[in-house]
Amino acid sequence: MSKISAQSIQMFVAGALAVIGFHSLLNIPYDLFIAKNTVLIIDSLFTCVGLLIGIAMFVGSSKAVLWAQIYLLLGLLCALAVIFLYFVHISPQASQFSWRFISDLLTPIILLALLMWSHSKRFQDAP
Repeated sequence: MSKISAQSIQMFVAGALAVIGFHSLLNIPYDLFIAKNTVLIIDSLFTCVGLLIGIAMFVGSSKAVLWAQIYLLLGLLCALAVIFLYFVHISPQASQFSWRFISDLLTPIILLALLMWSHSKRFQDAP
């Protein structure tokens, strides 16, 4: 049975960021040419940064973990702002709550918690 290490947790987070960023990169043509929605384009471009951070973490950049924490914290704050604006904005078009908001909130929370856990004292004592 293998032991969980700080590096394995960070590689998991790197993979998650890379997958999410790559998925967003594939959505950019749709956002530009079909949806023509500026908010979606900005969201896709912001999310694509996760691909770059994930790749940097894979190749072993020491600053990439710090950038990942900053990126995830910004993603969490943006998701909270969107949810707040959704509930404050009263419009007949905004009558249904989308479960995507919950996913957009939980993903950065979980990944940020994993990164924080990888920096915990438990892993500092490991060889």
